[in-house]
Formats: sequence, C-alpha cells, structure tokens
Amino acid sequence: MLMAAVLSAWLQYGADGKPHLRAVTDAASCPTGTVDGRELPMQRRAAPRAGFPDLVCEAAVPPSARTVRVGESNVPAPVHDPQTIVVLGDTGCRIALLNVQSCDDPEAWPLPRTARTIAALHPDLIVHVGDYLYRERGCPPLARCAGSPHGDVAAAWTADWLAPAAPLFGAAPLILVRGNHEECDRNGIGWFRYLDPHDTTACSESTEPYAVDLGNLRLVIFDSAVAEDTGLDRSREPIYRRQFVHVRALAVGAPQAWFVTHRPPYTNDDERSAMDGALAPFDLVLAGHIHFFAALNLASLPPLIVNGEGGTKLDPDYAPLLRFATGGLTVEGDPFGSAHFGFAVYTRSAGGWSIALRDPDGTQRAHCTLEKRAVHCSNSEASHL
Repeated sequence: MLMAAVLSAWLQYGADGKPHLRAVTDAASCPTGTVDGRELPMQRRAAPRAGFPDLVCEAAVPPSARTVRVGESNVPAPVHDPQTIVVLGDTGCRIALLNVQSCDDPEAWPLPRTARTIAALHPDLIVHVGDYLYRERGCPPLARCAGSPHGDVAAAWTADWLAPAAPLFGAAPLILVRGNHEECDRNGIGWFRYLDPHDTTACSESTEPYAVDLGNLRLVIFDSAVAEDTGLDRSREPIYRRQFVHVRALAVGAPQAWFVTHRPPYTNDDERSAMDGALAPFDLVLAGHIHFFAALNLASLPPLIVNGEGGTKLDPDYAPLLRFATGGLTVEGDPFGSAHFGFAVYTRSAGGWSIALRDPDGTQRAHCTLEKRAVHCSNSEASHL
C-alpha cells in the first residue's frame, strides 16, 4: 500500500492544553503516524474544498511521547519544562493595495531565512503571536513578487506560512495564536483549517481562551483577532467580560503565567474596563500586531512585550506606536523599541528570563531581562517617549 504523501507536519498545542499532531496531505486519506514506535491513526480535520485541494489531518499525542513521526518527517516531541522559547509574529509577506513587499527578496521578506536560523538554535518551544497570511492581493506590475498566489487559498497559505515555516515544524512544538489577518472575512478559512487549536474548523469571530501548562510556566492564550484597537465593540463587551473572568481563573495557581494574545490589550480605557483586573495574576503580556519589537513596564499591570518583527513590512517610526500600545497608561522607566526583522529567544535564568533579540541570520542586536514582573532592555535602539 502506498504511503500518503505528507506535504507538511508539525506538533502544536491544542485548546485542550495537550499536544496534537497535524499533517497536510494531497492523498485521499490521512496518513498513520507513529509515537514511540506505535501506530497513531490520524483523523480527518478538513476535507478538500474550493481553493483548498489538500486534506488536513490530526491526532492527539500523549504528553509523555518521546518520538513522533508521520510520513518521512520526524516531528518534535512534546515539551515539559521549556528552557528556551522562541517568539515571533506578523510573519507574512505583505501584498496590499498601496503597500507591497518584495516577497522574492530575502532582505525584504526574511521569513524563510529566519525559520532556518531558529531551527538551528534547537529551541524547546516556538510561540507565534499571530498574523500569518499577508498576500491578500495579486502582485502589481514591476514588484518583486510576480506570480505570487494571494487570498484565502491553499497556495497562498503555503507560500506565506506552510513552506517557509517548514524548518520550524521540525525544530520544536508550536503554540499558534490567531491574529487579525485570520479574521473570518480575511483568511479565516485557512486559519481554522490548518492552524486553529480548537476542534472545530467552522470560522467564528472569536474563540475561547485556553491554557497550556509547561512545567513552571503556564501560557494563557487569548483570541483578540476581532478586538478593536482603539475602542470596544459594545456588542462584544459581554463576551469579553466573560472571557476575561475565565482568563483570570486560568492563571490562578500557576508558578508563572504569561498572557499571550495578538493585539496589545492596553490600547484603550474601554478594553481595560472589560478586563477588570483579569491580568493581575500574570507575570507578562506577550503580543504582536505592531510590526516591531517593544518592551514596556506599566504601573500596577504586567509588562508588555510586542514581538511583531517576524517578516511583515516593519513600522520603523515606533515611538508614537509605543504610546498606542499602552493606551495612554503610565509607563515606568524608559520604554524600548527596535524596528529590525528578527525574533526573540527567551532563555530561563535563575531570576526569570533572559531575552535575546536576534536578526534573521541569528546575530544578537539587543538583550532584555524579565524578572519580578519587570522587563529591562538595552542597546542603541532604545526609544524615549
């Protein structure tokens, strides 16, 4: 019997907090994986449909698994107490009406190179804070993206994420956060088909928060894809209030807890009122959405780190956007901003975490420490409000 052709395969944490094997195949049936040498049948997650000729398959993996394999691919085993975590976000190549990146230029869109660099570092876990697909229009004449697929179709998802991220799939298990580019009216079909951690593939405006326990660290994931940047959608306020009550409950009792979302949650008074103290138990808020790296300490709230420098066209004038990210809250000390492509490596230290900002080739360009609900960074890119 011929083995199903596996196009992509990875291990990601689901909304149940457990590891799951995902695979994309062009065969008519799902492949059979193996865990510690024993067969692991995979079930259909998403059947072929218009724009998506592939089949997406899934299987829960025992947290105790040591070796995981599907097709010709060895997939990373679950992690129990990560010592190194790579964080990146906002990774796709932007092709919009008035804003076009040169997707074929590795300097202009470095995600393929960045992914190879991250894989060579052998992290224990990779966290993506959202926004995977930016190829939303056809490539205009004379731009260096000729022939690029676009729209919410398999070819565009492959070009912007599944193919360039392949080195990541073989390097470490993943936690994948939904961004605003994965809203239902943008690229929601592909998001729920391939990457959403919940059981359903039906697109919904927002999904329920969940927690992943990783030894002494608990990550609480919050779907902010349709949240407002500068105001609260009153029709959704009851939903967010209920969800933030759940968020707080998920964090209680954790030795250390990080709130992980896409949009920075401190952008306006209305959103903060919906939180109503829900972030008090957290040691860190981790976000993306703004296309740079930023680290800020706020009075009486967890510090905010923005990892939005993964490959999408950068926002170089970051000083006013730092103000936006905090929603006018009082910032303690000097905020830090850095508008360079790259990613961050969070390494556990005796007192907390050491954070290295690295360029796509792995060169370190800045360093931060996260200890006792405070983040401090240093290099020549420091920004003073």
